[in-house]
Amino acid sequence: MLRQYQEEMLDAFLQEDDYFSELLHYCNIMYDMMPMILMSSHLRAEKDAHKLAAISVVAAGYAGDMDEDLCNELLDDMDYVYNKVKCRAIEQMMPKLKKYVDSEMKSMGM
Repeated sequence: MLRQYQEEMLDAFLQEDDYFSELLHYCNIMYDMMPMILMSSHLRAEKDAHKLAAISVVAAGYAGDMDEDLCNELLDDMDYVYNKVKCRAIEQMMPKLKKYVDSEMKSMGM
């Protein structure tokens, strides 16, 4: 459901639809809750659940600390390539973000 909302949100942003702010709000709520749901469910013993929780924590934390100029730069870099949203600037940040995820997983005990 989160993935569907994210796709709709990005589509609304790129099409400058008024529905964007509402979809962004719903995505933020679901994304903020994801680590708590994963770590309190029967999945908490699964390594993939820990990794998804760590990714959620890093993404929410990184985006929450992001200044408005960088946010606008990333949003401006987003476009469609073969009907999929693509952002070269975020792809370039992936090695740095992966290190943050690895560190978060260590703090979770995985």
